Amino acid sequence: MPKILYITSTLKRTGPNNVLYNLISELNREKFEPVILTLSAEDPNFPSLWGDFEDINVEIYSCNFSRIKGFISGKREISKFVKDHNIDAVHIYGFRGDCLVDSKISKSVVSTINSNIFDDYTMLYGKFTGRIMAYLHIRALKGKTSIACSQFVADELEQRYKIKLNVIYNGIPCKQYTLTSKTEKLDIRKELNLPKEKRIFIFVGYLIFRKDPITAIDGFLNSDISKNSLLLIIGDGPLMEDCKKRCVNLSESVMFLGNQPSTLAYLKASDFYISSAYSEGLPTSVMEAMGCGLPVILSDINPHKELVSSIKKWDYLFPINKPEILSERIKNITEDDYKELSEKCRNVIFNEINSTIMCSNYQLLYEK
Repeated sequence: MPKILYITSTLKRTGPNNVLYNLISELNREKFEPVILTLSAEDPNFPSLWGDFEDINVEIYSCNFSRIKGFISGKREISKFVKDHNIDAVHIYGFRGDCLVDSKISKSVVSTINSNIFDDYTMLYGKFTGRIMAYLHIRALKGKTSIACSQFVADELEQRYKIKLNVIYNGIPCKQYTLTSKTEKLDIRKELNLPKEKRIFIFVGYLIFRKDPITAIDGFLNSDISKNSLLLIIGDGPLMEDCKKRCVNLSESVMFLGNQPSTLAYLKASDFYISSAYSEGLPTSVMEAMGCGLPVILSDINPHKELVSSIKKWDYLFPINKPEILSERIKNITEDDYKELSEKCRNVIFNEINSTIMCSNYQLLYEK
């Protein structure tokens, strides 16, 4: 049976690692044996998916590299691991893995690009360092089967770097992310100690510039319905204090929950989802919200547009960094037919973008 080695930096609970979990969960175990290799030890300050992968019987190993050790001996040690464990195909998630794994290490080497790496790296590490990292990442893809998580990512990288990527949409499991009945929603709110009577909006993501949580907060607080509604903020990051300052004396309207080991219960307890990001690849959290039937209010970046492109006339997009227009969209979406909007979002995930379709496409690559 072919062994597929999945290489990622750590198993910290992030969008790409959630996608990796969804992929391996759907993998045909009669045809493929998955193995995971992480490059560094898990950070105790962040939730990890290590136990989740163990629960689905995946072997996990870690190189426990420091940044320096990985640079010095990473390629050699990973190559030895591949030979010692008789790996048939390698699937890489992330910058470090691509830089440390040569395209000749195995018969098949697949790399998934989960973001517009130029925007992602320059926003996170600054223009100078970010540009260098993006260039190095693109160069590291040479000879590999490179996959973009969305058509937008493929188009952006082809335009900027003249590199051609195939597209396999990331996906989430339809059976897990489902519509919630009113009774179930009230029961979940009781368990989570959330108000039963309020309309609940939710934002999920790292509190960093690229995700722009400040626009989400300002747009919500300035909307007409904020007094009788609640905004849940799940995530942590360098903008946490700035976010909290905007909510002084408004603690009943905005609740900061920090990092959570799972967001599913909070999504099922909520009514609407907000994403105000400047840049994304194909955001897992938005897909998860849509899977749960939450109507989504999204910044008008292309990955967000892709997710709602099959819905005729989705009028709840707003320009980046425009909280005043977000406030209008919040007002409008609460006045429209909730059941109809909910079903439209759910249908996108059920029929078009899910982990079953994603896994089937990757398995075809492994078989080549």
